Amino acid sequence: FPLDEVVNETLLTLGPCIRKSGHQVIKEISENVIMDSYPGALSQILANLVNNAFIHAFTDKEQGIVRIEAGPLGDDEVILVVSDDGCGIAPEHIGRIFNPFFTTRLGGGGSGLGLHIAYNQVTGMLGGKIHAESEPGQGARFVLTMPRIAPQRDDIKTLAD
Repeated sequence: FPLDEVVNETLLTLGPCIRKSGHQVIKEISENVIMDSYPGALSQILANLVNNAFIHAFTDKEQGIVRIEAGPLGDDEVILVVSDDGCGIAPEHIGRIFNPFFTTRLGGGGSGLGLHIAYNQVTGMLGGKIHAESEPGQGARFVLTMPRIAPQRDDIKTLAD
């Protein structure tokens, strides 16, 4: 599948949420990046990262920007970066953000599972890596590196099974 199509479809699905938020999502995706991977997992990862930015990054900002950038990384990998210009992640939290049930919004609608699910899908299903970079007041960047061809999964059932 073309990576830019999955990003476009994901943003189309998130359209009502994006419009309601008042924030802007900008995408810069290299064309002709073809992947043999799991588009559903990739779409869920993107949705979790964008929604996470809306919930956490812009608590003190009416109009924030989320940027999605992607392109080839050599011949066999793809890099995808989701960044925002929000408040950033506190240094004491950044090492825990991928832990299950870790949230700074307890009782405020966050379950603490969005980034944990994204981490597991990137590292498991897609065979890649994800890490976060942030400085308070300078926004956050989530950097994903993934193989263009996901590892074979023997535990996934197909319709033919």
